[in-house]
Amino acid sequence: SRFVPPEIIDSLIAGDNSLGATIGEKRKVAIMIADIRNFTGISEINKPEDVVAFLNQYFTVMVNIIKKCGGSIDKFMGDAILALFGATKSYEDNGNRAARAAVEMIQALDTIDTSRIVMPEGFRFMIGIGIHYGDVIVGSIGCADKTDYTVIGDNVNLASRIESLTKQYGTPVIITGAVKDDLTGKFRTRHLDNVKVKGKSVPVSIYELKTASEDFPDEFIRNYEKAIELYEAGAWRLASKYFYNALRKCPDDRATKILLERCETYAATPPENWDGAVTLTTK
Repeated sequence: SRFVPPEIIDSLIAGDNSLGATIGEKRKVAIMIADIRNFTGISEINKPEDVVAFLNQYFTVMVNIIKKCGGSIDKFMGDAILALFGATKSYEDNGNRAARAAVEMIQALDTIDTSRIVMPEGFRFMIGIGIHYGDVIVGSIGCADKTDYTVIGDNVNLASRIESLTKQYGTPVIITGAVKDDLTGKFRTRHLDNVKVKGKSVPVSIYELKTASEDFPDEFIRNYEKAIELYEAGAWRLASKYFYNALRKCPDDRATKILLERCETYAATPPENWDGAVTLTTK
């Protein structure tokens, strides 16, 4: 009952299906997946009791932020969190709320006590967060012995794929264009790429959601944005020049390195039927 939304508990007790608690119902929700980086490496070099204590502390901090922003916890999957915004109580700004929670979650990492665990050499405690906004099926799913109020559907899988891209592009939080369109206020984003995730043919625009107060230098932004425009248009040689100029300003930016390398590859061997999106071959 600590994590099952109270609206669902009340409706189950009352035998009320108006919230779609026992029957399937389609809803548009913001789906967030948060995952600890290199958790396997952490668990391998620490005592089980220390790992569990650390996880419980981490989950407590993250869950409090998610609930404060209007989200609910769907489930814990090992060290990962699946959270929903709009599944039980929908707001006009579900994507906005999920984005605000993500920023606060990243900023709260420094408050988590890691003194009881040993980190892998050269590793800093970090998480990756992916957020997508779309239709899912919600309801109580299971059998007579065990039932969970949960969500299923392609958009849940897409959120998971988006989260995994945070490792590849070197950024803590990635959102889809559907989330970006819901943002209001002072959120800062950067267009990272257009991708076709494994098993899908429809491209999805992905964006970095900035979580730190400092921003990229103006010259980097000008070169990067021009490079993205040329890249999408298939002008890879010219795009390479702008990506290179951007990289000179921020040499450690992994997304720029990826796109520069891709432009150089495409300039030498152009892909067939280019539509501005790259097809990902791994999950």
